[in-house]
Parts: sequence; structure tokens; C-alpha cells
Amino acid sequence: DTMIVRARERIPGDGIVRQGFSSVDESSVTGEPLPRDKQAGDEVFSGTLNGDGLLHVSVTRAGNDTTLARVIRLVEDAQLRRAPVERLADRVAKYFLPALLLSGALTFYFTRDWLRTVSVLIVACPCALILATPTAMVAAIGGLARRGILVRGAAALQRAAKVDTVAFDKTGTVTLGQFEIVKIVPFDRPEDDVLLLAAAAESASEHTLARVIVAEALGRNSHLPAVERARVLPGRGAECALGDRVIRVGNPEFLASSGIQNTGAVLEEADRLGATPVLVSDGDMLAGGILLRDRLRDGVREATAALARLEIKNQLMLTGDRRRAAEIIAREAGIGNVEAELLPEQKAERIRQLEFQHRTVAMIGDGINDAPALANASVGIAVRGAADIAAEAADVVYMPHSLEDLPKFFEVSRKAVNTAWQNIIVFAGLVNLAAVVTAASGVIGPIGAALTHQLSSFLVMMNSLRLLRVTPARPRIPALIAHTPIPQAWDRLRNVVARVDLSSYAVWLYRRRGELVRPAIAVSAAAVLLSGVYTIRPDEVGIVLRFGRKVQPYSGPGLHYKWPWPMDRLTRIKVHQVRVIEIGFRSNGAAPASEPGAYEWNAQHRTGRYQRKPEETLMLTGDQNMIELNATVHYDLLRPDEFLFRQLDGEKTVRAAAESTIRIIATTTPLDDLLTTGKHAVELRAASELQRRLDKYASGIRVLSFRLQDVHPSLEVVDAFREVSGAYEEKNRLINEAEAYRNEQIALARGNAKARLEQADAYSTGRKNRADGDAGRFIQRETASRFAPRPTELRLYLETIEQVLPGKKKLIVDRTKAARRLLLMEDGVELGLPAGNPAFISPDQKKPDQINPP
Repeated sequence: DTMIVRARERIPGDGIVRQGFSSVDESSVTGEPLPRDKQAGDEVFSGTLNGDGLLHVSVTRAGNDTTLARVIRLVEDAQLRRAPVERLADRVAKYFLPALLLSGALTFYFTRDWLRTVSVLIVACPCALILATPTAMVAAIGGLARRGILVRGAAALQRAAKVDTVAFDKTGTVTLGQFEIVKIVPFDRPEDDVLLLAAAAESASEHTLARVIVAEALGRNSHLPAVERARVLPGRGAECALGDRVIRVGNPEFLASSGIQNTGAVLEEADRLGATPVLVSDGDMLAGGILLRDRLRDGVREATAALARLEIKNQLMLTGDRRRAAEIIAREAGIGNVEAELLPEQKAERIRQLEFQHRTVAMIGDGINDAPALANASVGIAVRGAADIAAEAADVVYMPHSLEDLPKFFEVSRKAVNTAWQNIIVFAGLVNLAAVVTAASGVIGPIGAALTHQLSSFLVMMNSLRLLRVTPARPRIPALIAHTPIPQAWDRLRNVVARVDLSSYAVWLYRRRGELVRPAIAVSAAAVLLSGVYTIRPDEVGIVLRFGRKVQPYSGPGLHYKWPWPMDRLTRIKVHQVRVIEIGFRSNGAAPASEPGAYEWNAQHRTGRYQRKPEETLMLTGDQNMIELNATVHYDLLRPDEFLFRQLDGEKTVRAAAESTIRIIATTTPLDDLLTTGKHAVELRAASELQRRLDKYASGIRVLSFRLQDVHPSLEVVDAFREVSGAYEEKNRLINEAEAYRNEQIALARGNAKARLEQADAYSTGRKNRADGDAGRFIQRETASRFAPRPTELRLYLETIEQVLPGKKKLIVDRTKAARRLLLMEDGVELGLPAGNPAFISPDQKKPDQINPP
């Protein structure tokens, strides 16, 4: 494919120029500040900026294969390869914490005093150790930020403290990327005339050098002469007509094409100064030359000298510019080594080579072409005005205009690491050690230990805050400490730490490798062979995998041998141990010994050894009641190999299967059965179903029992459950009362009915008997009356009078021939009446002697 690149456009892909002539700004790729002339056959890169010409480019690489895409990919790969930095405190913590626990144990062992032991544990708590590194790094980052040096994190500071090599980019880093006129070489005329002619010809050009020449001429003169037929020749120069003269300004090839050959003196002077020559001709004669060079950044010489004083003497320049120009700039900046004409990949490769030589490299750059090197370096530093990709790849962004403060970054980094070690050794180590001794001896109690512990942390922070100072600190030792052994001890300690050089030990081993090879091989072989000896305890079974395959039979208790690792791998497992899975709760053995007075089902169980698990315990019964169910599963291992290799986590498998099983059973079982008589049947069913599932999984597990520990309504529905329970009890009470009243009334009705029937029977019998008796008596009387009528009549008469006048005093006079007389006596009065009609005579009436009955 062929693409057409117009003037002032960026080239979208890599390719070869097929047609056209122009100057291309390749500073983003090569770092060279001046545009390069391109013509047919020259290579161009993606991301570069075309000048004033028109180019026809044949595409060779596009998309992810372009130079710019490769630069971005190199940055990403370098960031992924960068190894993490170990924190200083992490190195010490693995020794400090065991020492802390050991000091507490020894204190209790020798003193049997809990207060002293607690005091030791309080004062030896590693808070000062934890604060040692972060406080120093944060303070250092803050102090650097005040100077305009922005650091991404503590890891960059820790790497910067070890830097012994610094690599500089040239354009935009050591220089400003801004050209200036360093010299004008005239031929038989003043310098200002040469400058004025060049500015007049270049007035219509947008070239970087043309703008510098025009600006300088306008600065020296008030105006430029009027010219005619001015034109710009891309990649070559410019020309114009000044009166009857033709003024040409450009590179040596352009003037040579016009027949001007005597340019050697100007070119030699430009090469000596490392400058770019711009030749000026007046007609057929060479008027002179203007030499331009990139401006050196302020503070570069001071920065390189300060780095050398910090013992960072290995300084080099990596640039894509011409070697001669780079060497001149490097010499003026005080940089000894120069590697020029490098592409971005070559810069990154050079950084990797230095890292491979066990050097800690800091790369300082600003452009896109520097991004891979910044990312591959131990510490990448992007200067002010850097491209976004470079700033993203760097660990540090240097904001000041001058490089004079650049060594401060490395100086503060070293101070930060030294301060962290001071915090660790002095305050987290020596101060804590003295406090532990005083606490163990009983000099200070728990309160004093807490105060001492806080004091050590406070000293750590105050020591770290010294790094926030921007002004250089004057080394001074307080008079109180100067006459003590502390400064000498500190110096000795630093010297001991400085003498610890692992590389020297490695060199010693390498030089004596011939003497040590055979003993090392023998010891290694013996260690490898003896590593196969192992023991199995009585309650264990050993499973050996040989190249990943099980070795049968399993190893029982005793001493055994296996092939060395990695051919054989041993796994010990306790087969006969009864294991327990808890569903709905957990027994926390690490909880305090104090327990609540009683565990109740309607408590939340937030404390104590019993910890509730709502996500497991909530279930729904077959009669749509929400319950909380706690259960335990006891199991052992029937086939340990299946338990180990057929599942990732045997305990999780049993727990999940048991929970699923009891949920399914609970959804088909009424609440009453779970609470009362059906509980045992549910347990047997759950154990059987769980065993069936685990057998299906080939887990090698034998379920010993499934026990429902607690079943009760959910705490969320306690109130509603109690209301329902109360209503249910009220319903049962009313039903019982109704049934009792019914039973009572039915029995009473039955008794009353029975009594009425009995009474009726008795009345009927009595009436019948009475009627029979009356009839028999009447018959007897009638029979007697028939045989003796007079006595019978008299008896009937007397019975009748007795019935009619019961309780009355009566006198009956019977005469043979006359009628009978009945006399009633009351209060001494005599009454006389006929027997058939007795009468009552009051005392006031006349008293007859007799009353005749009718």
C-alpha cells in the first residue's frame, strides 16, 4: 500500500519514500532535534511529523507492527517484568516476631508472673517496626515533593538508594531542544550582514533553524530587507532575490548544486563545535556560515559533579542524535560515555545489558523514544515537559527547570533507607530490647510498658520527619551524646552492615568451586537419599505418589523409605480420626473462657464459643415454617486416597452435601416431626442420604452419625411464632373447655332422662299396685259388707269423719233406734249436729243440747 503524506501531517505507519522530498521531524523516535531530509529510498517512521514537502510512502509496517506501537509494547513488557521490592520491615519481621514471642515465653517460664509477661508483650509489640519504613518513605516523598520531585512510591526510593549508574538522554534532557546560534563565520563581510541575508531568505520558511535565524536577526536589527521570489525548498533550504542578487541559504548539498564549493572551513568549524551549519551564499560567492546548536539545560554540569560526589561515577548518554554532536554536548555536561544513533529498542536493550551486569541503573529522559528505557531501568526519571508515555513509564517526575537538584533525589533516597534502618535497629530494636529487659525484671508494669511502647513509636516518627526538611541539614551531634559511645557504636554498626557483601561471598565460592564440588555433590547426594526416610505415626496412613501415581499398599505406622523428591511425594493423613462438620454454627475454640450463663435458642449468640451462621441455619419446613436448624456430622475416612485426590477440599464437600441433604429433608418434613417424635427418623434418613451422596462423589468418606443439635423457629419470626403459638394454645384451651362442657351436659341429660324414666316406671308401678290394692280392698270391703253391712258402714263412717276432720275433738253418739250424733268440742263448747250434717257453733250462739243431723 502507498500512502500520501502532505505537509505538516504525521506519518501513520512505517515505510519507504517512493516519491517526493521533504524534511521529517523524527525527534519522537530518534531524539534528534533537527528534522531529517527525506527523499526517495529513505525510511520513515510512524508518529514522526512531515515538513513542508509532499511524500509518497510505501507502507512496510502498520498497526501493532509500527515503531511507535513497538515502543508502547516495550514499555508495557518492561513494567510487567519489573520485580517487586521487598520492604525493609518485612526482612526483619520474620526474626522480630519470633523473638517477641520467645521473650514473653521465657519471661513467664522464669518468673511465673503474668503481669511481667503481659508487660513484655505490650512493650515488645512491633508497632515501631511496622512504622519504621513507611514513615521514613512517606517523609522522604513529601520532602522531595517540596523540591518539585514527584515520586510514585517507596519502592522507587528503595531502588534509587542503590543506583550506581545514571543514563541521560540528550535532547530535551541534557539539552532543552531549543537551538541557538553559537557562531557566525563570515567571508569578507561583517557577521550581521551574513545573518541579515540568511534571515531575509528564511523569512518564509517554517523550519526550526529558520525561525531561530530570523528571531536573532530581528533581535539585532529593526527590520529585514524586502526580497522577491522567495521560495522554500523542502529538505534543502531557501532562496530569494535581493535586487539583482540571488541569496541562497541551506545545507552544503544545496549550495554545491549551485556551484559553490569552498565550504570546507565552515564545515570543519561546525564539526569542531558539534554544531549544525547553515551556509549562506550571495550570488556565486559564499557569504559565510551560521552555526547552531542545541542549548544546554541549566544545572547539568552541577548535577553530574554532584552525582560523582555521591559515588555515582558511571554516567553515560544514550541518544539517537549524531555521535559528534552528542560527544560535544556530553563533554560540556561532564558525561564521560556516549552511545549515539540509538533507536528506542536499542536504548532499552542497553539498559537491560547494564542491569544484567548487576548494575542499578537510573534512566533520565523525556521523549517517547525514551519510554522503553525508562520502563526497563531500575529507576526511570522523566524531566519536566516529558511526553505522556514517558511520564507514565517513569517512576519519578522531575519538575524543576534546572537539573541542579537532581542529585538530591538520590541523596534523599539513601537518607530514607538509612533512616528506615535507624528506626528498625535503634528504636524498634535497641529501645524495645531495653524496654523488654526492664519489663521482664519488673521495673515497669503494664502501664509503663504501654507508655514506653508509645514512646518508641513517637521517636520513630520524629526521626523520620527529619526527611521533610528542604534545606540541607548540618551534621551535628548533641553535646550530651557526643561524649558517649553511641556515635562510635552507630558508626561501627553501619560499617558492619556496609561490609556485608553477598557478591564477595559468591566470588569466593566461585573461585573455590573445584575444591568444593565433590564435597557439595556428596553432601547433596546424601541429603537427597536420606530425604526418602520418613515415619508414620500410629494414627496416620502414608500415601505415596510416584510420578503422580499412587503406590500401593499404603504405609502403616513405623519407619519407611520412599524415592527422593520429586519422584515420590508423601502425604500423611489421619484415617481413624473422627472428624466433625458443624452446620448452622461454629465452635470457636479460640474464644474467651467466659461463657454466658445459659444458651437460649432465641439469643443471637454473638459471643462465646458458639458462633451462629445464619446463611446455613435458616431452612423451610414441609408445612411452610421458617426454622433454624443446627446439626453435626461425624465421619471418618474409609478410603483416604479418594478423600485426598478426588476432591479439592474434603471438609467443604461434606459440609455442602450435608447442608443440601438436610435442607431437602426439612422441606418434606413437618415442623412437629422435626421438633418431637420424628427427630430420630430425620437423623437416620439424613445420614443415609448423605452417605449415598458421598459414595456417588467417590469421596472415600464414611458417615458415622448425623445429629440434629437444635431445631427452633427462626429468630426473625420469634414474635410471630409466639403469637401463633399463643393463639394455638388458646384454641386448644377453648376446644378442651367446649369438650368438657359437652361431656358434662350429655352425661347430665342422660342422667336426667334415666331418672325421669325410672320415676315414670315407679309411678306407673305404684299406680298399678295402688289400683290393684284399691280394687282388692274394695272387693274385700264389698264382700265384707255383703256379709256384715252394719259394721262395715260404721267403719266407713268413722274413717270418713277422721279423714274429713282430722285433728278435731269429736264426740259421736250412736243410738240404736235414732240417728247418730257428732259432737265437736272447742274451747269447752258442746256442739250437737246430726251425724250426716255436722255444724260449727260459736260460743256466742245459743247452746243447744244437741244438733240433729239431717
